[in-house]
Amino acid sequence: MAVLFNQHWDIAPGKQEAYSDFLMSYYNPTLEKIGIKLVGGYYVTVGMGPRIIAVGLAQNLNELEEALASADYEEVTNRLMEFVTHYHSKILIPTGRVKMDGYKIQTGLWKFNQYWNLLPGMEQQYTEFVTGDYIPTLEKLGLIVTAGWRVVVGSGPYILAESSAANLVDIARAIDTDEFRRVIRKLKSMYVTDYHSRILAPTGRIDLPYFMKEMMAHF
Repeated sequence: MAVLFNQHWDIAPGKQEAYSDFLMSYYNPTLEKIGIKLVGGYYVTVGMGPRIIAVGLAQNLNELEEALASADYEEVTNRLMEFVTHYHSKILIPTGRVKMDGYKIQTGLWKFNQYWNLLPGMEQQYTEFVTGDYIPTLEKLGLIVTAGWRVVVGSGPYILAESSAANLVDIARAIDTDEFRRVIRKLKSMYVTDYHSRILAPTGRIDLPYFMKEMMAHF
């Protein structure tokens, strides 16, 4: 079972260049070394902050727990705090409502993420709605539903619905439709509370090095 480790922060004023150097040369390699595979780095362009979201992946909770308990993780996180503010983190597991054939880096894609809490007693009806209406509607509008996650450690809302598109224009075009408004109105009125959404742009600090590595492997 894939386990997601999401970290959120803002870059401290005046630390942008030093932060970028630290992330690329030390922070990202250290997380990879201790077993947290980096699969995304995003900047929140629309929605509430913090503005940076770093997405890591482990194969299971035991593997992630071992990595987070390591001396390397403690040391690299202490150094990270020299460059960032408003830090918090979450651990998430799949909800099982979205088909996920592995989870990997999606180079260059933008994210439209939606967050909510499920109303008590509505689990079966909600599942039928998500699989039968919500997911097909978003995908018809051009938003690829990448994953559904549930927060097991960290603050809520506790459901994350993750979708992807090639660019901001595609996301804007999809959400500015009657069909999108219909399905979200139904979601919020019948099944969930505490809804909000974010549009995330790729920072390039994770997916660009991955893309270059893959490209050079073919030379």
